[in-house]
Amino acid sequence: MRTTVYERTPRWLEASAPNSAGNGIERSTGASARTSELPSLNQIEQLRFLRAIASAVEVSRRHQMFRWLEGEFQTVLPHRLMVCTLVDGQGNPLVIDRFSSAPIASEDLQHICAEGSGLIANLGDAWLENGARPLVLVPGSARHLPFDAELTRLGLRACAVHGVLDHNKAAGSQFYFFGVPAERPAHVAYLLELLIPYLHTALIRVSASDQEGNESEGSALLSEREVGILSLVQHGKNNVEIATELSISPLTVKNHVQRILRKLGANNRAQAVGKAISLRILNASNGRRR
Repeated sequence: MRTTVYERTPRWLEASAPNSAGNGIERSTGASARTSELPSLNQIEQLRFLRAIASAVEVSRRHQMFRWLEGEFQTVLPHRLMVCTLVDGQGNPLVIDRFSSAPIASEDLQHICAEGSGLIANLGDAWLENGARPLVLVPGSARHLPFDAELTRLGLRACAVHGVLDHNKAAGSQFYFFGVPAERPAHVAYLLELLIPYLHTALIRVSASDQEGNESEGSALLSEREVGILSLVQHGKNNVEIATELSISPLTVKNHVQRILRKLGANNRAQAVGKAISLRILNASNGRRR
């Protein structure tokens, strides 16, 4: 389910790609460090991981991504909710998606994804402060404390963040997992290192297929009049201003807006504009699609 679209470049993408490797878990770097101290997968976990990455190569459509994340992927990294962000390097805006089926109120989801101030934005900053390495926050830890009240309110508790930055800062992705196992944070961080490259490439393929398939679908979804009204909404016009500009009544504008919301499956005007941009009905640069 697509949540929203932002036009700005997120702070996590503006940061330079890290030169250091590792999962953010403190390890011994002296001569006494032993291989056995490093995270690893047992035989069953290895088989689950291999099945998951074998399935990943088949993911190119949204429904396939959902089925993969709710199936084979869950056997490797169980979670209740996954939200991801993507900037594709083609000038398209930041897209925030969720693919998990966990029940969550739409207002809570909008709060989580609010631009600049939502839980996603704050977790992204914490990820950067961690050197853009896998970040796992579990109850009782110092890093979890700033997010404890919000995560507890949402019933999500332990969470994990990791992503991909290219060295030219032209593209990137982040993945936020909520409700992950809290007992083995180092193991979860290790799994993120292994899984994120496959998630990133799958998300790129899904995004590409969306852009190919939505051009004609989006164009036919709204009428010419509805596209015009939504374009004015995008420019910040209210119903009275739109009515004046189009020489129609405010009530007629209100009815058009309600119809647009229903057609796009949006809860409010901002979400309708975001979905229209993602469907290429509108341009992200505050203009109508040509």
